[in-house]
Amino acid sequence: MTGYLRTIKTTAVQAIQQSFTARYPEPDAGGGTGTTQQPFVSIEYPVEKAQYPGIWVDYEGAELRTVGIAYTQQDAQGNAYARWRFAGHVSFTIVALNSNERDMLYDQLVSMTAFAAQSDFPSKFRQVVEAAPLIATVWSFDTVEDRPSAAAPGTPWGTMEVIYERGFALQVVGEFVTDPYAQSLINLSEVEVVMNMQGFPDTTTILIPSGQVTTVP
Repeated sequence: MTGYLRTIKTTAVQAIQQSFTARYPEPDAGGGTGTTQQPFVSIEYPVEKAQYPGIWVDYEGAELRTVGIAYTQQDAQGNAYARWRFAGHVSFTIVALNSNERDMLYDQLVSMTAFAAQSDFPSKFRQVVEAAPLIATVWSFDTVEDRPSAAAPGTPWGTMEVIYERGFALQVVGEFVTDPYAQSLINLSEVEVVMNMQGFPDTTTILIPSGQVTTVP
């Protein structure tokens, strides 16, 4: 079963993995001017030392509702589908074993997401989240909501090292379509809504994998 909550979070993880690389300005042992590193990124909190520094991705839901009142869509076989709208925040929590590294990753990640707001320039992060096949989303890259920082001794692997955390969240709104029988999301490329002159759904056309098309009055 593919649900919308996990889809939102895994899409954000994929976007960071494909667009973000941490840059360390300190000279490396080989005499270079700096190094780069791909941080651990996951929907699960990092529990192994090798996963630090890391970025923990989560979703904070604010609204989830169906589109319209008692409104459903059907395919050629009469199977019903429901269209949903959601709103919330995707949060990114940076975890590290020292405060300097945590703050450096925070600054770089914020800069990367802020760059995604510039529509005149290509952004791999924005390209990935906007191309998701199961959910259609609009992200508010212009506003970053801070989350509280923390520092506490004790690690998941049993030492008394201090774990430093700091995060931020981006607002996201979107839609998805569900199959109530299979309890999974429908690929949005298979759904087409035809609008009438007043701007309201007049007919709904469901394009199904077999190539059949049906129009629901």
